Amino acid sequence: MAAMIPTERELPIRDNPDLESFDIVSAYTKLLHDDPDLTMPVAAIEALIECLSQSSAKTVFETMDLIKTQSAKLRQSVRNPVALTHGTDLFQQYLVTSLKQPGPDGKETSSHENFEVVRQHLMRNGRLFASRAKQAREQIATVAREYVRDDITILTHGGSRVVGTLLARAAESIPGDPKRRFRVIHVVNEARRTESLRVVASLRAKGVEVATIPESAAAYSMSKVNVVLVGAEAVTANGGIISRMGTYQLALIAKARRKDFYVAAEQHKFGKTFPVDQFDLGFDQQIFDFHARKQDEAEEDKSTSRPIDDPVDYTPPEFITSILSDNGVLTPSDVAKMIIDLMY
Repeated sequence: MAAMIPTERELPIRDNPDLESFDIVSAYTKLLHDDPDLTMPVAAIEALIECLSQSSAKTVFETMDLIKTQSAKLRQSVRNPVALTHGTDLFQQYLVTSLKQPGPDGKETSSHENFEVVRQHLMRNGRLFASRAKQAREQIATVAREYVRDDITILTHGGSRVVGTLLARAAESIPGDPKRRFRVIHVVNEARRTESLRVVASLRAKGVEVATIPESAAAYSMSKVNVVLVGAEAVTANGGIISRMGTYQLALIAKARRKDFYVAAEQHKFGKTFPVDQFDLGFDQQIFDFHARKQDEAEEDKSTSRPIDDPVDYTPPEFITSILSDNGVLTPSDVAKMIIDLMY
């Protein structure tokens, strides 16, 4: 395993904090800008850890209330809050669990009269949590290596970092296991063409043969495909996924052609979201703009809401063969049970 252990960001505990000067949305945005490989859930978690370091909270109750309030601010700052919410919910649950762990005297951490013990415990465990989350891609690449066999053709789309890491590692030799020789069909979304071409270039640099096709050729190409491999923005409570728009139609085609459909996703993307259908994601993507205006009139009309920049769709669990996670290879029903165990 070519594991890359990230350097943890050291955040000082301030003696005279002024949380009013701390803007969690700016902190979250800066984290994403400074580290393009950071996922939204992990960026949200790190922003909350930074918030804890700035906090003057004196009790466990005040601390948890602070985390809830700041999490709500983050959710309200984005049009699609699903992935971010999964991160903040998981972190809150992790903090609750860590408070139940015994301290140096054998008592639950939350029972300590000295709140500084609790604060240090939360900061230490919070940073450890974020560090482990960032290592997840390498763990998935190791777990999923056996699914990338010689002479297969894999269809994928988008710019999923975990899928990119998985395929890149499979194209490398490791002790006792030679590199895999496989081909990739990459479905290119013209609106995100630069992102797709970056992924294609990185795979070709590893010696992987890659063909690019437009989205309209996905069904045409499926007979040449052995497996479909996609990433996910969020994994839902029933084992489905919310991912880049176009994922659901790939799943439909794969199901019709009896092709395995694999999802590579880190555990920190698992959450309580439970959509009923495509239009039950908890936010409006403004995909449809029904009107009878002429084109030039439509372009001049500024009152019409604009579609979301990065639209997503929902793929139900019945279309997914397995989810390749840092916690192993899971069926959708395994994921549903794990989310219950994690979040309730």
